[in-house]
Amino acid sequence: MMETPPISVVVRCFNSEKTFPRLLHGLDLQALDEVIAVDSGSQDRTVEVAQARGVRVLQAPPPFNYSKSLNIGFRAARHPWVLVISSHTVPLIPDLLGVYRTAATALPDDVVVIYGPNTTTGTTKLDGQPIAYFGDPVPPAIFPHCGNGNTLYRLSAWQQLPFDETIRTTEDKIWLEVALRHGFRGAFLPAARTINKSAYSLAYMFRKGYSDQRSGTGGRMTLWQLALSLGSNSKPFVCGKMPFGNWIRYTFHVFGRYFGSYYPQDNRPNS
Repeated sequence: MMETPPISVVVRCFNSEKTFPRLLHGLDLQALDEVIAVDSGSQDRTVEVAQARGVRVLQAPPPFNYSKSLNIGFRAARHPWVLVISSHTVPLIPDLLGVYRTAATALPDDVVVIYGPNTTTGTTKLDGQPIAYFGDPVPPAIFPHCGNGNTLYRLSAWQQLPFDETIRTTEDKIWLEVALRHGFRGAFLPAARTINKSAYSLAYMFRKGYSDQRSGTGGRMTLWQLALSLGSNSKPFVCGKMPFGNWIRYTFHVFGRYFGSYYPQDNRPNS
């Protein structure tokens, strides 16, 4: 049997004292694993909480940039596999890192990234399915999950293709597009389940939706599209599958996207 590899865990943080402990508690860390927190000027006790749990904390200098924070974390990583996971993500299985380790030992060499589900409900339509490999194009059922909330990267691939620091957001989708153009493949691992438990303010979620939409990830939203997005976000809440906090925060995110869609597209940092 192949030896299971140690993992470097990179967590981008900002005012995450409420959620970061839940993430750390849910990680099945082994002796050689490491956790690196890249903080972007938290004003709460995020840094103290991380350091008290043995986490290595690095500071990302302003101005804020998602890609910059990731590149700082990857440069500090010591292991060949790097798990990027959000500070407000909570593992839903007791062996999240173990599931990734097992998958990583069996990957073909051209597969450089594994995406795990990170949803507001904790479930996907692909639950129970085996790992799925993909190239270009990405299957529509998988593409929504290709984000940096819960993703394992080959460090060697990042060394060839660092994250683009000339953009403000959607660095995960853009990185994947570049990697696929270079002939790499990705994988989606439904078993590596997590749930997004964001504790950010409603104002923050509105601004994030506004910024995400202006980045070029969608065109102008009509009122009908707004209604469909609100309905899609509300259905799992009404059915008891989504916590109230996730529902209200992502409702504000949808409204932010709607208003952002009426402004010119601009994905430059600090724009």
